[in-house]
Amino acid sequence: MSELPQVASLPKTLKAASAAWVLYDVANTVYAAVLTYLFFPYVGDLFGFRTLQGVVNSASMIAAGLCVPVFASLADHTGRARTYLVVTTLACIGGLALFGASSTPFLVMAAFFVANVGYNAALVFYNSLLASVAHDRHQGLVSGLGVGFGYIGTIIIVVLLDLPQQVGYLATFAISAAIFLGLALPCFLLVRERRVLARKSFTFDLVRLQFSSLANTLRGLPRDRAVMWFLIGNFFCVDVLNTAIAFFGDFTRSTFFVNVGSAASPVWQPVGDLALMGAVIETPGQLLKVAGLTLNVLALLFGVLLGFMTDRFGALRIMRLSALFLVVGLLGSAFFGGVSVTGYVLSICGFGALGLAGIWTAGRKLLIELSPREKLGEYFGLYGITTKLSVLGSAVFAVLYDVTSELSGDSLVGWKVALAAQSLPLTLGLLFLWRVRLARNRTDELSTP
Repeated sequence: MSELPQVASLPKTLKAASAAWVLYDVANTVYAAVLTYLFFPYVGDLFGFRTLQGVVNSASMIAAGLCVPVFASLADHTGRARTYLVVTTLACIGGLALFGASSTPFLVMAAFFVANVGYNAALVFYNSLLASVAHDRHQGLVSGLGVGFGYIGTIIIVVLLDLPQQVGYLATFAISAAIFLGLALPCFLLVRERRVLARKSFTFDLVRLQFSSLANTLRGLPRDRAVMWFLIGNFFCVDVLNTAIAFFGDFTRSTFFVNVGSAASPVWQPVGDLALMGAVIETPGQLLKVAGLTLNVLALLFGVLLGFMTDRFGALRIMRLSALFLVVGLLGSAFFGGVSVTGYVLSICGFGALGLAGIWTAGRKLLIELSPREKLGEYFGLYGITTKLSVLGSAVFAVLYDVTSELSGDSLVGWKVALAAQSLPLTLGLLFLWRVRLARNRTDELSTP
């Protein structure tokens, strides 16, 4: 087993570094929004089915989940979390820039695979740097600001939804990659590892020792029931989040509009008279802008609010409540999809936004509350496993949609069944979260002003 690293806690929150850390959340949310609003609908029309993108999405996240924990553990000893963050982020940006470079399924999915592995790997290093910019009692707030303001990245992409019709998909994806890079630069320059005091050089012996250390951590999880139940519960909750985020744009468009054209030249017609608060909606772009902006503005506000509430009432309570809100939001969205725009927007943008913001905000803080500081990077690696390997929902959603649509002859039924089925793993995750218990002395330590 490797020697535990020497670590330190910040005496105070660093304002400039915290602001740069928060801005990176805006940057990487640009990538997530591109997948939701542009890339997944684009490849769905290009290929004519969804199973391939669901499977590749799952495969890329499994690859990230298997590799990232070791690198996060290495960051505990080398103190190079920022370096790893830069490298993996640039890999994501490069893949994103090439999304529209080819219409060949293999090449499109290869670019997506590289970008998605880079994106998910970067998240682990980014999360581990939270303790290097914020004092313990402010970490919930800074995390909440990151989640909340991160949705500005989505708003940017929603505003640019008409760009493919103006400049084409290749240029649109390249512009999105440039925006990602520009917003990430302050984090690259201002945030550095301050937690690890005694740094070691990168060697293969260290890699071997970290594999051994990680294996010991996994074997020891049954003795640390709180962390174990949290990681399992988080696995199921984030599985549903990843799926909902990935298919939100495609679901919203395809349940309220029907393509009467071809996959190459789609012509979308509304399923009926669509209106929201008296405003008539005539095109998928209008609906996506309304739903997307509403969802992300509310998620921004909820993220900030829940950041305060996480520090005040505890991360565990907020995470449980957020998972419950997300169950309600998903079931409501499945019921009202293709039936009522108002009911759908209230479900996904109200309850869904609360669940989305709360699970991410509270999850990061809860892991810090449960983890020994000297093993924080390693535990964030395990957290990375639950967020990266929680990809069953993406593949299941895509397969359920294709199979149910084929059997029923109705794509709307396929969408509804695929989304409603996500409430099952989410409920299971909530049950595991209910088994988590925080040590009293650790709770008091983190909440002391």
